[in-house]
Amino acid sequence: MVDHNEPSEGLPRNSDELMAHGGAEMSDVLSVAASLNAKTLKELLRNRNFVPLWIGQLVSYLGDQFMLIAVLAVINQLTGGGNVYIVLLAVSLAAPQILFGLIGGVLVDKLDRKWTMIITDVVRAIAMFSMLLVAGDPARIWVFYPAIFAIGTSQMLFYPARASAMPALVSKRNLGAANALLEAGFVVALIFGSGAAGLLVERLGEDFAFTFNGFAFLFSALMILIIRVPPRQIHQTKGEGSSYRQVLRELREGLVYLWQTRSMRYIMGLSVIVAAGLGAVIALVLEYLTNELKVGAQGFGIVIGILGVGIVIGGILIQRLSKFLPTNRLVALAIFLQGVAVGAFVFHPPFGTVLFLTALIGFSLIVARAVLSTLTQAIPPEEYRGRVQSAYNLIFSAPLTLAIGVATLLVSISSRELVMGGFGLGLMLTAYLSVRLLRGVDEAIYGS
Repeated sequence: MVDHNEPSEGLPRNSDELMAHGGAEMSDVLSVAASLNAKTLKELLRNRNFVPLWIGQLVSYLGDQFMLIAVLAVINQLTGGGNVYIVLLAVSLAAPQILFGLIGGVLVDKLDRKWTMIITDVVRAIAMFSMLLVAGDPARIWVFYPAIFAIGTSQMLFYPARASAMPALVSKRNLGAANALLEAGFVVALIFGSGAAGLLVERLGEDFAFTFNGFAFLFSALMILIIRVPPRQIHQTKGEGSSYRQVLRELREGLVYLWQTRSMRYIMGLSVIVAAGLGAVIALVLEYLTNELKVGAQGFGIVIGILGVGIVIGGILIQRLSKFLPTNRLVALAIFLQGVAVGAFVFHPPFGTVLFLTALIGFSLIVARAVLSTLTQAIPPEEYRGRVQSAYNLIFSAPLTLAIGVATLLVSISSRELVMGGFGLGLMLTAYLSVRLLRGVDEAIYGS
């Protein structure tokens, strides 16, 4: 049992104290952002454990885009665009996160991480192949919902297991670069996969998309099978079981660790605000493009492409900026630019300016996501990583979804300028807080 009144023994020595004092006693220390350089990327691309995982995830991300577009196309075709079926689809995907989000982390901390990822990939593949049973029959549309629920439940185990395994697959100094590559893979799939998926689904049909995604999950499982994930160095107390009471006790321990460990409390709090800000950005920018600029599908495609350009630029500049800015100030810069981008919509920018602002949003997205996810992996002791990652995933996704709804509602009952200005100022305040709350985080991770 960990004494939560002191920093956990799995943390670097005095990590919370280093953060609290800003690491003044250490002037030359590696930062999370500085670790994203050509040297670490070359090391990662020679890592026989990371490269197969990364390739498998890229293919899996592409398959996800195929699946989403195909499911939506089939539902619209068979139901005539009934909103209730779309809502049921969203509920089927979100329900596992709400029901099992935190408990999944407890299970990940008990189970073998490699086989957890393999089995959940196989389950997702079977769920994808089951969608072929719909076969254009409106009476079988119900097959989508248990399949999507199974996929969502599997994700509640797969992603915490992957994040928990990352510090065992790559060195601490390469962890930030590894997360950046995984994030880049997701963005590439989002940008290029969506366009390719729409074209291929239109020409080859929805069943092709379901089949492709099913084999994508199997390919991911195969890639994970060939890597070596070192076993945990955790000693289980004699008599410990997996009873309901034991699961609840370990869940409580994980939440207590998050709350009483100052560094994790700050990181999780900032993640909530960053996620909410991103959700608001998505809703407000789409609303502005649709209602103010009357942009159609082609315009949306251009905006998504420019978002990707901003992410690529962010990935290139993050290491250069780290020479002048420690991690806390770099995160603050990213959040501040996101606030500026949102606030600028108050002045009714033309489409060309919107593209520039979208690039700023892309830059802030890759910096904030890559750094925060790295911190949640590098700081916790191994026995808590699964629970920390489950909490992080829930903390990031729930506020994002909620903010989309809140921002949309506020725009409908208030002026767009007031809402965008308010969210922009809120993000700028968060940037100031991140400078203070993340001070000394690099020393906490790399200074021991």
